Amino acid sequence: MKLKRIILLLALVPLLLSGCKGKEPGNELPPPVIGGNDDDGGQDVGGGSGVDVAPLGKDWTGKAIDDGIIYYAFNGVDEISGKHQEAFAIDVDLNNPKYQVKLVYESPRLTTSAAFKKHNAIAAINANYEPTSIYMRINGNDVYTLQNEIINGTEVPNWKSEAAFSVTGDRGVKIFFVGSQKHGEMTVPEQRLYYQKLSATEYPNFISSAPMLVDNFKKVGENFCNYNLSSAEVNKLDSEDPDRHQRVLHPRTAVALTEKNHLILFVVDGRIQSAGMSARQLTRFLVKWFNPQYALNLDGGGSTTMCVKGEGDASTHVVNYPCSENKNYDHTGERSRDAFVMVCKKE
Repeated sequence: MKLKRIILLLALVPLLLSGCKGKEPGNELPPPVIGGNDDDGGQDVGGGSGVDVAPLGKDWTGKAIDDGIIYYAFNGVDEISGKHQEAFAIDVDLNNPKYQVKLVYESPRLTTSAAFKKHNAIAAINANYEPTSIYMRINGNDVYTLQNEIINGTEVPNWKSEAAFSVTGDRGVKIFFVGSQKHGEMTVPEQRLYYQKLSATEYPNFISSAPMLVDNFKKVGENFCNYNLSSAEVNKLDSEDPDRHQRVLHPRTAVALTEKNHLILFVVDGRIQSAGMSARQLTRFLVKWFNPQYALNLDGGGSTTMCVKGEGDASTHVVNYPCSENKNYDHTGERSRDAFVMVCKKE
């Protein structure tokens, strides 16, 4: 009997690990996790305006990294997804003048840990989808201009720029919804024109992304996907189709802003030991544990990486378990990217 169990486990290992092979950034999602589509349940939590929420309790740890900066880690079965999750967050009090938030662009690309070290950051996360699908401005200059109306290598309409994360000055952070191509609120050319017309003085640094998760406490990310589709129908969609890309379980990266001006940098792992989340689950998780006024998804998958000074890997400071370049349960599977959100000491 023991021999049969061992043989069965050996047969399952390649299947369990196959979802973590490195891919080009423009075609990055593997086949969806079986059972990752039926996530219509969930609690109406968070509390909305005026309610302070701190993610402490069962399965959470918290540590002050510096005055006004707290590092949180979750490792356990999440009640929203019903699955084992490993999630990591940095809570930055933007009222503290000691720090500055940076939207950083690197060419040639760097791993998150390399960019983290280059800028002597306290914390950093990956930030961008493929360049042709987004609009990005750095120091008043347009770097990416939402070039494509379809996603590279597919016939899927480009849905990846419905909202933006911006930084003005040291800590002038804003997350704002522009209009969804997916839901017919704004076409890609209209989105492009909107971003073009943003004042370079008021918005010198911003990056577009999707989906918007929380808009002034409204949990818009809950209904980004079409939940009338069956799991079988979802699995037949192109991996870049938003109803598959954001409905199945994957690693995710997000930013959030609370009513009391705290910036949350957030990642949840997937494809190795952590299950990963859908956009709906990510929305509910952030609302439950941080109660943000605004929140935005920033890519994910094999790109998802967080670095925290003095935490995680002793050399790279990677705290999560990236799955782009290997399938090991360690901190070495990073992917090189163009853009990053960082928290640094004020220069």
